[in-house]
Amino acid sequence: MSTTATESAIRADNKPVSSSRKIVSPLIVGLICILVSTASVMTFFFMGEPPDGKSRWTFRMPDTHDMILHYDQAVSFYNGLKAGEVYPRWEEDTNRGFGAPTTSYYPPGVYYLTSAVYLIVHNWLGAIAGAHLFMMIASLAAIYVYARRSMSRTASVAVMIAYSAFPYHLLNQYQRGALAELMGFIWMPLMLIFGEQLFSKRIHDSESGPQPIKTSRLASTLLNMAGLAVSYGAFVWSHPPTAYQFSLMFGVFLAVLAIMRRDLKGLLTSGLASVIGLAFSAAYLYPAAAEQELIRHEYVSENWPYHQSYVFASTGYTMQYRAFFDLVDHVWLVNIGAILLAGLFAALALRFSKSKLRLLSERVIAWTIVGIVTAFMMTSLSEPLGRRIPRIDIGVFSWRMLGITTLMAALLIGASVEAGLSLWKARKRIIASLCTSAACIVLIGGILFTVFQVVAVVYSAPAFEPEEEHLNYAIIPRTAPEDPTDLPDAPQAELASGDEKVSIERWDPQNRAIKTEVTDDEGDQLIIRTFNFPGWTARVDGQLAEIKTGEDVGDIQIDLNPGPHKITLQYLDTPARRRGKWITIAAMLVIWIWFVAGTGLRRRLNRGASPPVG
Repeated sequence: MSTTATESAIRADNKPVSSSRKIVSPLIVGLICILVSTASVMTFFFMGEPPDGKSRWTFRMPDTHDMILHYDQAVSFYNGLKAGEVYPRWEEDTNRGFGAPTTSYYPPGVYYLTSAVYLIVHNWLGAIAGAHLFMMIASLAAIYVYARRSMSRTASVAVMIAYSAFPYHLLNQYQRGALAELMGFIWMPLMLIFGEQLFSKRIHDSESGPQPIKTSRLASTLLNMAGLAVSYGAFVWSHPPTAYQFSLMFGVFLAVLAIMRRDLKGLLTSGLASVIGLAFSAAYLYPAAAEQELIRHEYVSENWPYHQSYVFASTGYTMQYRAFFDLVDHVWLVNIGAILLAGLFAALALRFSKSKLRLLSERVIAWTIVGIVTAFMMTSLSEPLGRRIPRIDIGVFSWRMLGITTLMAALLIGASVEAGLSLWKARKRIIASLCTSAACIVLIGGILFTVFQVVAVVYSAPAFEPEEEHLNYAIIPRTAPEDPTDLPDAPQAELASGDEKVSIERWDPQNRAIKTEVTDDEGDQLIIRTFNFPGWTARVDGQLAEIKTGEDVGDIQIDLNPGPHKITLQYLDTPARRRGKWITIAAMLVIWIWFVAGTGLRRRLNRGASPPVG
């Protein structure tokens, strides 16, 4: 008789497993994830002053810092996809129709998401709401999976709630409108999952031979390297400033694990996977770096200086936005308080727990160290160190690291709950009560702060309205006026002579077709309302033609001989953009090889470990 059925019905502690519980428990967790996400996200879309004569229940959203930028860029990106571009790089309508190479410099990840949702709902407000809801559900699912590796369902749900409701996560939505940055909350837990699994747990199965363990370890390494590379690359595709900041703290996390587990190999493999992750993002990242001098990129650093954005700093920059920086300071206090209090009680409680929680103890140490280091890096005390870290100003704001402390605070709250539950089962009721009480106080305190200081304050804020025109001061060619408000309201195309014999046959974001007839015997010049930026290529009657850059506004100008002409314009890849694409393709091939090899090894191991039937 086969023992397979008997073995599958027995737990490790020799208690029977309920098949219904295996189904119901994940469903309940999934329902909690969706309900918490919906409550956190969708409330935002019934806030702000309703239109005149409309009910409070009118679907809308309040005005925020950055949503005007994201709204316009999401619409423009969708128009590029609709025109047939796989990776739209030119934003047609911005800067009074002269355009901008926006997604060559701003990551397009979140705009693929908004475009996908728009295809379903056919409404841009609904698309923005759907994108927010998807990102919240995905981020809570990711952190739950990570927490569940070392915690019970109850503790993991506590982590999930804290991650959604702690102030900085919702501050990004309710006040900042930082749509792209919200996507980073998905990738941080996933990077922790895959990165941590590249380190040995120093736990071995004595009944398995050395070869199965070696094969299983190799399969796991390959699969986790692939997962880490994709997660990190996707993070860069989503929001490079926070991806860079998390890279620094992820390095601290990996270094702590390497020391505690005495595993240098894990540090090397995670480093290699991270390099491939950067290569995976190269189609965006490489040309953005190689061609940055083509635009006025210094606009960002001049207007938002990194080293003047520290918490509790009194600089000319922070004083301009005193109310907002006071809120940021308070969020920093909430997060560091949660890290220290929950981390302390979790660490103390775990000293009295069973040895099976040893891995959780290691994580508590790592999470606490990362949380404290991250909090320190947001203070002016870190400036001497920060100035020695290459390109740290990519983060633009030091306080963006609050996303990392939010992650660590949520995990430590869950660890405190887990330690308390374990001690309660062990009948160590006093320390268990202290531990769970501390976790509850921190969790409830963080939620109340979010409700009153982040959410409630936008209840009667002005409602969001798209702007009549979208101006992008940071992503404007150096050949153009520094201030886009100096640009004229010009027609799409016209002849310098003023002759009106110009017709537009096609005007897509990256492809234009124009017909004209030059009547002047000396020829004429076609002036096109588009910045002459590297990549634009012109053909006149099928032949390549020279593009001249207008002296006044940097637009496209093409000399024409007398007679009728058909002019086509295409925005093509430059050498840097082509190199970036090939690097991404090469990285995808490496990731695919890792995945296929790891999956194959795991299947072969599983077949070899299967018991005989009969």
